[in-house]
Amino acid sequence: MTHSLRSFLLATILFTIVGIGGITVWGGYRASVHEVKELFDAQLSRSARLMLGLVQAEVNLGHMKEFTDNLQQGENRVLPDKKLLEQELYQQGHFYELKLAYQVWDSYGNMLIRSANAPLQPISNMHDGYADQQFNQKSWRTYTMWDATLKYQVITAEREDVRNDLVNKIIFQMTWPFVLLVPVLGILVWFFVGRGLKPLEHIASEIASRKSLSLKPLKFDRVPVEIQPLIDELNSLFNSLQQAFEMERRFTSDAAHELRTPLAALKVHLQLLDSSEGEQEKNRALVAVRQGVERAAHLVEQLLGLARLDPQAIRAMQKIETVDLHRLCVDLLADIYPLASEKHQEISLLGDTDVTLEGYAYPLESMLQNLLSNSVKYAPQGGEICLELKQSAHSLDIWVHDSGPGIPEEQRQDVLQRFKKVQGNTHAGSGIGLSIVSRVAELHHMQLRLLTSEKLGGLCVHLQRFD
Repeated sequence: MTHSLRSFLLATILFTIVGIGGITVWGGYRASVHEVKELFDAQLSRSARLMLGLVQAEVNLGHMKEFTDNLQQGENRVLPDKKLLEQELYQQGHFYELKLAYQVWDSYGNMLIRSANAPLQPISNMHDGYADQQFNQKSWRTYTMWDATLKYQVITAEREDVRNDLVNKIIFQMTWPFVLLVPVLGILVWFFVGRGLKPLEHIASEIASRKSLSLKPLKFDRVPVEIQPLIDELNSLFNSLQQAFEMERRFTSDAAHELRTPLAALKVHLQLLDSSEGEQEKNRALVAVRQGVERAAHLVEQLLGLARLDPQAIRAMQKIETVDLHRLCVDLLADIYPLASEKHQEISLLGDTDVTLEGYAYPLESMLQNLLSNSVKYAPQGGEICLELKQSAHSLDIWVHDSGPGIPEEQRQDVLQRFKKVQGNTHAGSGIGLSIVSRVAELHHMQLRLLTSEKLGGLCVHLQRFD
């Protein structure tokens, strides 16, 4: 199932923006409700204090009767017709006055004055302070206050919808620009995300236009830092494929080159077997055929082993583990002992017994097996082979000594190459063994040196790794 990265980014960004915007609006709404409540409550209490002050002043001056009459006359101009009332208030004040009310009472329960929209009964049963009340089929916020002598009581009231209207208008003014901008943001995000994804389209176009066998690295002049890792990984993949193809071609070439001689020899031996008349000649031809098949099988096995020891293939297919080298050497010596005993050779394992290495088990086994096989092959009848291990805090050393003819110093670097043998060597072999040893040593960051053995006089292979 495929999906559009562009659509995903657009949906994610817009969802995030809308979500954050919604949270912001909700937070603004809650804050506005609180602040408007505080503001209008303060206005109610301030209005009550002003009216109470006016009442006390008129009482002290003896003008209370004139004050209440004049105030009541102003309120009596409020007509019962709502439309006419709003029109008159609009001309002389503000129609929001319809949503405000007040009452003034004395301590005997007599109403002194009231607003035109206030009922004849007290609009609040609170002795002092704020309260939420219902009258005239509306919800009101009230504030009640007595003077210091408890002779006069002032009640101011304000309809709740005044506050709600103000909060809604504030939220609307906050929200409508955001709502209008969301489609614009969507278009801009769609456009710029498309621009940002252009390098991916260029990469896809570059790969699609290549020939099937072209594994050249991808190169672009300007690449975003987020896409550079993708290009690096693709180039790494191309490089790995190039090396794999090269290894396959090399293996095919090596196999064709090295198998040509033993196959030709087998063909000759088969012809001799076919043309031989005596039983003795046939037996000699059969022995030659058998030996040729064994040499060819050994060569194929070593070629496959060399191919399997490619460093990149090993890192991809095997994991690093703690290898007990002493245990591995004991097992390998037990396997090779029958061959050594046929030549009456003496094999010994010296050095430390607690020797471990973080590495790849199969390549290490193949390396030591090749070294021991070579030692058994080249050591003479009754010769000696010595394997020595030593491990310290900072280094690991492996020595393989034999009493064979050794390798001349001027040829020691050459024999580490594939199919290179010591000049004048008459032993059967493909010349791959030391190449395998060199490759495994390189894989495990070991130094490989071919020396003259001071112990046995033949070849000494020294492998050393520093931690």
